[in-house]
Amino acid sequence: MSQDSFFHRYIRNELFFLIRSTKQFKSYNIYFLFFVAVLCLKQGSDIMQLSIITDQINQDFETALQIIHEHGYKYIEIHNVFSKSIEECNDKEVKKIKELVQRYEVKVTNIASTIFFLCPLYENDQVTLFNSEFYSIKGNVHTHLRYLENACKIALELDCKRIRVFPFRWPDNRKPPFGTKEDMEIILNNLLLAEKIARNYGITLVLENCPYSHLPKGKMTLQLVQQINSPYLKLLWDPANSYRAFKQNVPLEYQGITLIEELKEVYPYIDHIHVKDYHYVEGFKKPFVHKPIYDGDIDYDSIFAYLKEQGYDKALSLEPEVSHKEALLCMKRLQEKTK
Repeated sequence: MSQDSFFHRYIRNELFFLIRSTKQFKSYNIYFLFFVAVLCLKQGSDIMQLSIITDQINQDFETALQIIHEHGYKYIEIHNVFSKSIEECNDKEVKKIKELVQRYEVKVTNIASTIFFLCPLYENDQVTLFNSEFYSIKGNVHTHLRYLENACKIALELDCKRIRVFPFRWPDNRKPPFGTKEDMEIILNNLLLAEKIARNYGITLVLENCPYSHLPKGKMTLQLVQQINSPYLKLLWDPANSYRAFKQNVPLEYQGITLIEELKEVYPYIDHIHVKDYHYVEGFKKPFVHKPIYDGDIDYDSIFAYLKEQGYDKALSLEPEVSHKEALLCMKRLQEKTK
């Protein structure tokens, strides 16, 4: 149960009690109560869950939790843990994770699994890992679905209702564009299999737009979420990933949209957001350079303003992909900019 839902109920109940018990109230007093209640409800709806992926702070899970706790964060996301991806953990490891989560008084907002990342979309696709520090499972669709079953059990044990999935890594041996109608159809069919598993556990899958996948832009992942139309499949929107999508890989119909335009279109389907930043440097072999948030090109002031306006109350989860020292700077800036 979220903090704001409790807050809403409290204000509503107190308001109704006052109205029922004060028959002598003049009309202006009633109006004043309603005015105060509306302000309080709006304030309550503006509570966003500031979170960070633990391995962005330290690869040692407990050390990361210590630092996160010291910096006042109440929410975390888990990917790399015990030198593996979270969905690979066994019962003993999950028990240890749960003990540490409780000890440091944090809540898990998302199981950042690697389901359908290093998973060939077509039989002859060759997919490789872009970063050796990004732990990921491998194998075919059947193998990934088996890991999804384990991820669902882990999520329930950690009192988390959300698991990240990917729209399949683009292959090294096939030419772009990716995310064609044929690609979409196959991804959709595999997501339907995953959604069925998640639904059985009461878990929501969040589909991340990943620049190394067939669907790097939020507008592309949105299309599949809308088609499946299930409460157990929503969006993990990553604005920086949309920004750095390789143009040569993206079909023309998905190009030319600004991040704010994309946010307004995908917002009703968002269940989780990743926050990081890039600066584009013309002429570099890898022109998108990781930067601490607010040192790059992403207009987070506009993004956060829109989220506050809409009453976004789910996680803003840092995935800064910078040094640990710079990650701490990102944590501080996120706190300051979302007040």
